[in-house]
Amino acid sequence: MQRQPDKAHERHRRRLLDAIAKLSDGPAATAAPAQAEPAAPPVARQAERRQVTVMFADLVGYTALAAELGAEAMHALLDRFFARLDRAFEAHGGRIDKHIGDCAMAVFGAPVAHGNDAERALRTALAIGEEMRLLSADSNRPLLVCIGVAAGQVVASGTGSASHREYTMTGDSVNLASRLTQAAQPGEILVADGVWRDLAHRLDGADAGALSLKGFAEPVRAWRLAGFRQAAQAGRLPLVGRGAQLRQFQAALAECGKTGRGLAIHLRGEAGIGKTRLVEEFQRAAREAGFLCHGGLVLDFGTGAGRDAIAMLARGLIGLAHQGDAEAAALAAIDFRLVEPDAAPFLNDLLDLPQPLALRARYDAMDHAARAEGRRGTLARLVERASRRQPRLLVIKDLHWADASTLDYAARLGAVVAECPALLVLTSRVAGDPLGQDWAARSGGAPLLTIDLGPLRHDEAMALADTLTGAVERHAARCVERAAGNPLFLEQLLRHADQLDGDSVPGSVQSLVQARMDRLQPTDREALQAAAVLGQRFSAEALAHLLGQPGYTPLQLSRDLLVRPQDNAWLFAHALIRDAVYDTLLTQRRRDLHRRAAQWYGERDPVLQAEHLDRAGDPAAATTYLKAAQHQANAYRYEAALKLAERGLALANGTAERALINCQRGELLHDLADMPRAASAFSDALAEADEPAQRCRILLGLAAVKRMTDNLQGAFADLEAAANSVPQDMLVERARIHFLRGNLLFPTGDVAGCLAEHARSLALAR
Repeated sequence: MQRQPDKAHERHRRRLLDAIAKLSDGPAATAAPAQAEPAAPPVARQAERRQVTVMFADLVGYTALAAELGAEAMHALLDRFFARLDRAFEAHGGRIDKHIGDCAMAVFGAPVAHGNDAERALRTALAIGEEMRLLSADSNRPLLVCIGVAAGQVVASGTGSASHREYTMTGDSVNLASRLTQAAQPGEILVADGVWRDLAHRLDGADAGALSLKGFAEPVRAWRLAGFRQAAQAGRLPLVGRGAQLRQFQAALAECGKTGRGLAIHLRGEAGIGKTRLVEEFQRAAREAGFLCHGGLVLDFGTGAGRDAIAMLARGLIGLAHQGDAEAAALAAIDFRLVEPDAAPFLNDLLDLPQPLALRARYDAMDHAARAEGRRGTLARLVERASRRQPRLLVIKDLHWADASTLDYAARLGAVVAECPALLVLTSRVAGDPLGQDWAARSGGAPLLTIDLGPLRHDEAMALADTLTGAVERHAARCVERAAGNPLFLEQLLRHADQLDGDSVPGSVQSLVQARMDRLQPTDREALQAAAVLGQRFSAEALAHLLGQPGYTPLQLSRDLLVRPQDNAWLFAHALIRDAVYDTLLTQRRRDLHRRAAQWYGERDPVLQAEHLDRAGDPAAATTYLKAAQHQANAYRYEAALKLAERGLALANGTAERALINCQRGELLHDLADMPRAASAFSDALAEADEPAQRCRILLGLAAVKRMTDNLQGAFADLEAAANSVPQDMLVERARIHFLRGNLLFPTGDVAGCLAEHARSLALAR
């Protein structure tokens, strides 16, 4: 049967649908206010981003029916039509958003999420088909609808005035759903590709191809929904699907114990696939075999000083618990049988402890390469000597977020464990996997066993569900189908099944977290969002500052298994949970919280202060990155400092800012022995510097670079220009000019001139 609407009505209907699309800028659309809201737990009504699924259902042949039935009969038919549609929406947890002519719109996931809102929307679409068959029988005539379903992130908020306020949403998914409805044939359900992909393993249907839709620059792929597949029968496995990988590790343990030599194991898989769970099994097996276990976690954002993965490993190896960076307690706990006294400055740096004055001068005298090699060598000797006492298992998780320095440590550890009774386990995601072909070069050819984790099979996931909850098979089967083989999704769902009704099965971490957030009290919900701004790890004090509630602690969030305590801080239960919560914040609210976070960190951590100002879009971010770069450079972390300086340069607005940052970049690149780039940075700085003191510093940098590249004539010229621009009261710069001039005179054979210049420099320095 083909749809043949009256042309006048068709134009009218298209204008109505077009009006929906034009309620917001661009292709996004704003949904009109709801007529009523279903009963739901209390939720925050402040503006936020939400993941929703939107559905339009349009009655076919309205004009022809109206002409045939007359106005009164058609009015009665529309009443019965909307009554059936609305009953289907509400039965599946949808929210009736509006009725326009012969079209209805519903939203799943706002203002309350159920976790499996995309599934609810598709089941509603199928239920509407059955309702239309019943309505056709009641009306003694064939009645059909066209349905479009799309999902995505929207901005949901109450808007209006004091006398009239409505709950509305804005987002691409509204417009896409309406356009898919227009493109659907009578009786057809068109589903956007994003919705289909999330549930593809459970759906029956056909590919509708790439559709050209009004308001979308590129063709949009869609699918024709036929129904849901039947769930497969469950099976049980005692090792919960990871038996083969566990046996590989046990074999490595046995070989290490027998030969006194270990290896590096790279555990790789997508987020939530079960890397952390398997590592816990590795650690259990290692302890049973007499190994001591130490671990470190690489964080992408929000880590505090001294809490990076390498520092955590070093602390564990020497038996030093986190003491709030109390220097005396830390130094007293160091076992110098594991590391020789001469390595103390390197160990202090590894542990992020301040250098005693007696060691500082010696450490200052080293170049960057010597310090970096000293730190890596110290950690290597710690592992070697500690493992001779008792075999060790070292774990570094989330290596996909590691910087080059951390990767160098990992490679060095890989080489060390190959020669001593220790195993190294590294975990990373497949996307952004940092261990490629250069592992052999970095680690000196050390062996690397890579274990790739894929989704659990259906029977394996059922066994996992049984071990987690002891749930009856039918309930577990529903959860397993929605988890799609991802252990994290399944675990989170089953652990919180008592908070959700029987059909509330989440389809993704985003929708699951949103469903759990909607059940929090407003204060705890706000705290969870503020914590997400701080990063994966955060302190209770910083969180209380962001909330403006002294004394607040996230105990309820911990009871809900959204966060967990770690040392003297708190950690999100999973990085994906933090990401999902962060995505709910509107841009302005997010920036306000980042600005408050920057205020909190202040002098506590210049790096985090700069990062938060950056995310806040604050104009002060550029100069704060310069401050952070200087702070890192003072600690000899030149690679990290350079990265900060380059981010500051990208944000800098004025020439003065760019000149300062480029000068800092030049000095860092000089210390890293990258003279061509250092010269370029100093030249860029000189082109934009206008203050004499600033130009003097830049010229000194250029002279130092040219000295290293044997351009003595150019270096002398730069020093002469610096001497002509430096004010008399700038004693440090004047001392540097004489010092550098002396260094330049020495290779020319003018020893007397070198001594004279150095004497002048020394006098000024004193």
